[in-house]
Amino acid sequence: MSRPRAAVVASVVILLAVALPASAQQDAIPSQVHPGSAHDIVKYGVAADEDCMLYLGGEPSAPCSGPSRGPLRGRLAVGSGQPPGPTELHCQPCHRVGAPSTSTRKPPTTTTGPVTTSESPVTSPPATFTSPIVEESSAEPSSKSPTGYARRPAGTRILLATVTVLATSGTAQPTPAPSVENTTLLDLPRQTWLAILAGLLLAAAALAGLCFVRRRGDKPPPSQPPTGLAEPGIRPVRVGISDLAGGPAPSDVPLTPDTGYVLWVDIGELPGADATRWVPLDVVTFDSTPAGLRPMVAGTPNRRVRLGAGDTGRVVFDLRTPVRSARRRLRVGLYCRGVLWQSFAIEADVGLPEDGGGWRAERDYVAGYGLDPSLLDTAAPHALSIMVNHNTADEHGIHVFFADGAVAMAAGIPAAHLDRLQGRARDLYRRLEAVQGSLDSALGALALHGRNVYTAIRPRIDPALVRAGLDPVPLWQRLRDRVRVQVIWPDGCAQPLPAAVVYDFPLAEVGSAELRACRAFFDDLNARVEPRCFGGRCLSDSDTVVCPAGFWGFRLLLGSPPSLGTDRPVPDGPTESAAPPALVLGKAMDPAFVLRDRHLRRLRELLPGVAWYEENRRAGLLARLRAVQPSLIYLYCHGGVDEEQGIGWVEIGDGERLSARGLPDDLYRRWRSRPLVLLNGCSTAALGDDQPNPLTQRLLWAGAGGIVGTEIDVGETTACRFADHLVPLVLGENRELGDAIRASRLELLRSGSVAGLSYLALARPDLRLMLKE
Repeated sequence: MSRPRAAVVASVVILLAVALPASAQQDAIPSQVHPGSAHDIVKYGVAADEDCMLYLGGEPSAPCSGPSRGPLRGRLAVGSGQPPGPTELHCQPCHRVGAPSTSTRKPPTTTTGPVTTSESPVTSPPATFTSPIVEESSAEPSSKSPTGYARRPAGTRILLATVTVLATSGTAQPTPAPSVENTTLLDLPRQTWLAILAGLLLAAAALAGLCFVRRRGDKPPPSQPPTGLAEPGIRPVRVGISDLAGGPAPSDVPLTPDTGYVLWVDIGELPGADATRWVPLDVVTFDSTPAGLRPMVAGTPNRRVRLGAGDTGRVVFDLRTPVRSARRRLRVGLYCRGVLWQSFAIEADVGLPEDGGGWRAERDYVAGYGLDPSLLDTAAPHALSIMVNHNTADEHGIHVFFADGAVAMAAGIPAAHLDRLQGRARDLYRRLEAVQGSLDSALGALALHGRNVYTAIRPRIDPALVRAGLDPVPLWQRLRDRVRVQVIWPDGCAQPLPAAVVYDFPLAEVGSAELRACRAFFDDLNARVEPRCFGGRCLSDSDTVVCPAGFWGFRLLLGSPPSLGTDRPVPDGPTESAAPPALVLGKAMDPAFVLRDRHLRRLRELLPGVAWYEENRRAGLLARLRAVQPSLIYLYCHGGVDEEQGIGWVEIGDGERLSARGLPDDLYRRWRSRPLVLLNGCSTAALGDDQPNPLTQRLLWAGAGGIVGTEIDVGETTACRFADHLVPLVLGENRELGDAIRASRLELLRSGSVAGLSYLALARPDLRLMLKE
């Protein structure tokens, strides 16, 4: 313990040591009284209400002096006929008593004896008192009680003291007790005042020492994080801002310019989790500071902690607000093995007017509420995680975390620019799908656009890496291998980054007609061997050659797991493999689907050990989804968006539509097998992405482990070819989803189509449908 803190503790001890005994000595209640006498009394720790009465024996003596928030005051009158001997002094109904302690209620007792009041001293017949007597103690505090007191039930009598009545004698005279009408806790002996003054001086010196230490940047031990929530399977995580002394910064008050603060993350316990398991958790801060301005986050933006079943505690990051007034944006991410599991957005006003100013922290992405080490430990390592979010209406924020070096960086990009890149990618997918032309021309057009996307991202990240003293080349070079990459966006936002079309090989400033495809790559692909260009460098070694190995969608294991939703916590649950593996098929009966029956018949032949459930009516499909724990849900369907209501739908059977509102509530968390849902239709990966209840989110709500759909309208030939390869890989061979998606895209490419890039995996790339033994 530091010296200033020890001084504060010593001061408190001194003050309590002198004040508490002094207050106890001020309880002016006579121990001996004479019949016919009157006494002013005071009792600390007990406060009187209106009509509070004093009882000596069994009858009231006199009312107290009125309601008080301080000690009880009253007038005790002893009747001239009071018999000698000990008797008890009570008050009733005293509702307020002093500091809480253990209540010691006695059983009902009977007390008898004549008593007189101060107004009419007459002898009273014996009276019976059967109310419970309560010794000096307190009940639990009540919110309606005055500060420092607790409420008692009406009619409760509180024992104040035992008073001895002296025998009557002819010469005895009443000896009234000294008046204590003006006695309070402030009427203390001189030595007591000196001790209190010394304690106050010592406390002031200690506080001054603490302020000095605060200016030096020291921070006291943080407060303890929350220890759990009532709902099992959910781990409490909180994010906030405090001053350097650990006191919370008011969320409705702007931060002070040019001042140090602390950004903290509290991670509580997960009741019921395996206490013997733990995983490394990276707690990462991102500073979305505009270029040319000093960042708020000072020091290392990454902290690695051990995450187990118990409290991880408080993780802190130093902040320094800018000198000028501004609105700054921060982000906190929780990563395990390079996978983002939770993300918080923080917006802070610095020096702005107090009306409407302050800071706000919001959780806007969740892939796991429990953060259970047993589940996180099953995640395969990822090389890179990219989150794209809306910083403002005019800007997107790109947040990258390179897991190998635990390097985190953020940069801004104009929203209109990124939206145009996304729109252009989808337009190219549609045009190339609709018009089957030269593969050289198709790859050239995609590569030129993919290079534009790459140069919109990397040049904004690299300067931040250089400013941090890092070499960006090895970090990006890591992506030349076939590694797992996570590309995500917050809850409620549409996908803003066309990751599959990103092209990161060198490319000349020429038109698409002057580009040709890499022959070495296609020689290996047609020979059904792994293309050698996947080694990190194209064998053609020419910037006028487009190599499919340069596309992220053909090389990397990509996945985009959506958020589980932040409005209603969903407990994490372990996956239960279906035995045997089960496929639930819902199909549209449109006669225009001329390839449907042959395609489905071929799949059944390729999956002999899979239980197959086929439905062509919406009601039958929903009933089957209630009764089966599926491994794969395959909807061979049409897709679209309701023009009037703006809700995405898929078509089952003969024109029957299924939308988010059509999935009944009893499907909530029903699929413990965490199935993959393949929506093999038109534009099914983004159905209702701007709506509060899109179909994809509703399927995740029911327990789906991931969803695969399309970003554009695809033809039936493309849909059948893609599923012909994907379904046997994930269900028959139990391949990871990211690897299966990549292999299926390459099979379409081998047949002359680039449309495989339009299929999007809304899931982790390491998703498997059956658990490993």
